[in-house]
Amino acid sequence: MRTIVKNLTLTVDGVSREFRLTKFDAFSGVELLRLALKHRSGEGGRDLVSLLTDLTEEELRRVMTAAMNHTEVLLPAGYQRVMTGADWGWEDLEHDAPACLTLTLENVLWSLQGFFAGAVPTSRSGPPAA
Repeated sequence: MRTIVKNLTLTVDGVSREFRLTKFDAFSGVELLRLALKHRSGEGGRDLVSLLTDLTEEELRRVMTAAMNHTEVLLPAGYQRVMTGADWGWEDLEHDAPACLTLTLENVLWSLQGFFAGAVPTSRSGPPAA
Protein backbone atom coordinates (compact mmCIF):
# COMPACT_ATOMS: atom_id res chain seq x y z
CA MET A 1 0.00 0.00 0.00
CA ARG A 2 1.30 3.44 -0.93
CA THR A 3 2.04 5.83 1.94
CA ILE A 4 0.86 9.33 1.07
CA VAL A 5 0.70 10.86 4.54
CA LYS A 6 3.59 11.78 6.84
CA ASN A 7 3.49 13.39 10.31
CA LEU A 8 5.98 16.05 11.27
CA THR A 9 6.46 18.00 14.51
CA LEU A 10 7.56 21.62 14.18
CA THR A 11 7.79 24.48 16.67
CA VAL A 12 5.63 27.48 15.72
CA ASP A 13 5.71 30.55 17.95
CA GLY A 14 7.38 28.52 20.70
CA VAL A 15 4.68 25.83 20.64
CA SER A 16 5.32 22.31 19.35
CA ARG A 17 2.76 21.58 16.62
CA GLU A 18 1.92 18.37 14.81
CA PHE A 19 1.59 18.66 11.04
CA ARG A 20 0.38 16.12 8.53
CA LEU A 21 1.90 16.29 5.06
CA THR A 22 0.20 14.70 2.09
CA LYS A 23 2.34 13.85 -0.92
CA PHE A 24 1.85 16.14 -3.89
CA ASP A 25 -0.73 14.90 -6.35
CA ALA A 26 0.61 13.79 -9.74
CA PHE A 27 0.08 17.14 -11.48
CA SER A 28 1.73 19.18 -8.69
CA GLY A 29 4.57 16.67 -8.47
CA VAL A 30 5.30 16.80 -12.19
CA GLU A 31 5.18 20.61 -12.17
CA LEU A 32 7.64 20.59 -9.27
CA LEU A 33 9.91 18.16 -11.08
CA ARG A 34 9.83 20.32 -14.23
CA LEU A 35 10.88 23.35 -12.18
CA ALA A 36 13.70 21.38 -10.58
CA LEU A 37 14.95 20.17 -13.95
CA LYS A 38 14.65 23.64 -15.47
CA HIS A 39 16.84 25.19 -12.76
CA ARG A 40 19.40 22.44 -12.28
CA SER A 41 22.98 23.15 -13.21
CA GLY A 42 25.47 20.65 -14.58
CA GLU A 43 25.33 16.90 -14.36
CA GLY A 44 25.37 16.73 -10.58
CA GLY A 45 22.32 18.93 -10.12
CA ARG A 46 21.94 21.11 -7.04
CA ASP A 47 20.69 20.87 -3.51
CA LEU A 48 17.09 21.93 -2.94
CA VAL A 49 17.88 25.06 -0.93
CA SER A 50 20.11 26.39 -3.74
CA LEU A 51 17.44 25.49 -6.25
CA LEU A 52 14.77 27.43 -4.33
CA THR A 53 16.94 30.55 -4.36
CA ASP A 54 16.99 30.45 -8.16
CA LEU A 55 13.22 30.20 -8.59
CA THR A 56 11.42 33.31 -9.72
CA GLU A 57 9.04 34.90 -7.25
CA GLU A 58 6.09 33.41 -9.13
CA GLU A 59 7.65 29.92 -9.22
CA LEU A 60 8.50 30.03 -5.52
CA ARG A 61 4.96 31.17 -4.67
CA ARG A 62 3.53 28.26 -6.72
CA VAL A 63 5.78 25.71 -5.00
CA MET A 64 5.10 27.04 -1.50
CA THR A 65 1.35 27.33 -2.14
CA ALA A 66 1.25 23.75 -3.43
CA ALA A 67 3.14 22.56 -0.35
CA MET A 68 0.88 24.48 2.04
CA ASN A 69 -2.17 23.06 0.22
CA HIS A 70 -0.81 19.60 1.02
CA THR A 71 -0.21 20.37 4.72
CA GLU A 72 -2.55 20.16 7.70
CA VAL A 73 -2.01 21.23 11.31
CA LEU A 74 -3.43 19.35 14.30
CA LEU A 75 -5.65 21.65 16.35
CA PRO A 76 -7.89 20.76 19.34
CA ALA A 77 -10.81 20.12 16.96
CA GLY A 78 -8.71 17.90 14.64
CA TYR A 79 -6.61 18.43 11.54
CA GLN A 80 -7.14 21.63 9.58
CA ARG A 81 -5.66 22.52 6.19
CA VAL A 82 -2.95 25.18 6.38
CA MET A 83 -4.04 26.62 3.02
CA THR A 84 -6.87 26.00 0.60
CA GLY A 85 -5.99 27.45 -2.79
CA ALA A 86 -4.50 30.87 -2.11
CA ASP A 87 -6.38 31.33 1.17
CA TRP A 88 -4.87 30.64 4.58
CA GLY A 89 -6.81 28.05 6.56
CA TRP A 90 -4.54 28.50 9.58
CA GLU A 91 -3.49 32.12 9.75
CA ASP A 92 -0.80 31.50 12.40
CA LEU A 93 1.55 30.52 9.56
CA GLU A 94 0.73 33.41 7.25
CA HIS A 95 3.61 35.54 8.60
CA ASP A 96 5.96 32.72 9.65
CA ALA A 97 8.36 32.41 6.71
CA PRO A 98 10.79 29.98 8.44
CA ALA A 99 8.02 27.52 9.35
CA CYS A 100 6.47 27.74 5.87
CA LEU A 101 9.83 27.21 4.20
CA THR A 102 10.58 24.24 6.47
CA LEU A 103 7.20 22.67 5.68
CA THR A 104 7.73 23.36 1.97
CA LEU A 105 11.17 21.75 1.93
CA GLU A 106 9.96 18.73 3.92
CA ASN A 107 6.98 18.20 1.64
CA VAL A 108 8.94 18.71 -1.59
CA LEU A 109 11.70 16.32 -0.56
CA TRP A 110 9.25 13.71 0.66
CA SER A 111 6.93 14.03 -2.35
CA LEU A 112 9.75 13.56 -4.85
CA GLN A 113 11.57 10.89 -2.84
CA GLY A 114 11.95 7.83 -5.02
CA PHE A 115 10.45 9.62 -8.02
CA PHE A 116 12.77 7.86 -10.42
CA ALA A 117 12.37 4.42 -8.85
CA GLY A 118 10.50 2.25 -11.30
CA ALA A 119 10.58 4.94 -13.96
CA VAL A 120 12.25 2.59 -16.44
CA PRO A 121 9.59 0.72 -18.41
CA THR A 122 9.31 -2.91 -17.38
CA SER A 123 7.53 -4.16 -20.53
CA ARG A 124 9.56 -5.55 -23.43
CA SER A 125 7.84 -3.12 -25.79
CA GLY A 126 9.31 -0.11 -24.01
CA PRO A 127 12.61 1.51 -24.94
CA PRO A 128 15.72 -0.27 -23.67
CA ALA A 129 17.00 0.75 -20.26
CA ALA A 130 20.07 3.00 -20.37
